[in-house]
Amino acid sequence: MINLLFSGDFVPPDKANETAGADFSSIRELIEGSDLHITNLESPLTSSGEALIKTGPSIKASPRGVEYLKMTKVGLACLANNHIFDYGEGGLKETIEICEGNGIRVTGIISGDYLNRRSVIIEIKGVRIGFLNYCEHEFSVRERGMTGAYGFDYIDAFNDIRALERMTDRIIVLYHGGNEYYHLPRPDLKRDFHFIADLGADAVIGHHTHVFSGIEIYDGKPLVYSLGNFFFLPFEEEPESWHEGILCRLSIGESVSAELIPVIQCKNGLRVEFPAEERSKEILSEIRFLSEVISDAAELQRRWELYTSTAGTGLANQILYPSRADKLMLRIPWLRRHVDNPARLRSLINVLRCRSLEQLLIGNLKSRKW
Repeated sequence: MINLLFSGDFVPPDKANETAGADFSSIRELIEGSDLHITNLESPLTSSGEALIKTGPSIKASPRGVEYLKMTKVGLACLANNHIFDYGEGGLKETIEICEGNGIRVTGIISGDYLNRRSVIIEIKGVRIGFLNYCEHEFSVRERGMTGAYGFDYIDAFNDIRALERMTDRIIVLYHGGNEYYHLPRPDLKRDFHFIADLGADAVIGHHTHVFSGIEIYDGKPLVYSLGNFFFLPFEEEPESWHEGILCRLSIGESVSAELIPVIQCKNGLRVEFPAEERSKEILSEIRFLSEVISDAAELQRRWELYTSTAGTGLANQILYPSRADKLMLRIPWLRRHVDNPARLRSLINVLRCRSLEQLLIGNLKSRKW
């Protein structure tokens, strides 16, 4: 039997000159009992001060942050995520060199040159396991032929899994995506996980949302939709859910099975520990409830529509009414119809859901000066 341990978002402290105070003793036995620990390295390990021009925060960790990975015996770091390119190609190259120089394999990077790490094959107890790592398309995913995170694409996934099938006994896909702080997958994200499993992946493990989600057994294959955070100091005013994550222990024998194990992270200093027994039971109960929702397509869709009608308002207004003038005109009844215009809304929906129009818009916006 092979035991793989999967953890969620891992961000060592930025100014880590030492690992004093870091405490993983609570989960040490779990780590030691695993044949391989796989984590999502959510930030570059770099001394660079040149952050990428993008939306959202740019985060990084000290090059000495690799000591945190070594303390938890990480053997494979997933780099396909929305922050790994926050300090450009130099920061990414430094991260790969630091990880591999310390015996940590990496995956999830695509490039035309030697930085290419789109997949990795690791043999454990005579079993060849192929690991693929994808992420949703944000600033870390770049143009074809350029170095960056490996963005999910249906055709690439088809070709990747078909190629790995010829060289491996098992295939595990790590998918970095979903909506932050939302405990459920979007209906189409569930479809993507099914698609990956249908292609031949034996399990799909998700992270990115900073909260845990549910699990689905699809055609005998575990699909874990989000692990939450594993080791990530909170920003200001983060919700309590930031501190609660899950580890996934994947057992590989004749079949593949998954066990989800709750943890509390960075709530009491630089510690990852098991919750109190009562809270652990509550988390597992919440996971069972989320899993039931995921299995019910109609309920999953209903909850998604409810979520988008409320949580999506700020994002929609940011795009539709970006300027102070827009916001001012919205308050004046006779001007409002010129701003909050149904024809404008219909046009935007059409652009966003038609790939040809979407790519035309993106290409034009990228041609302008930022």
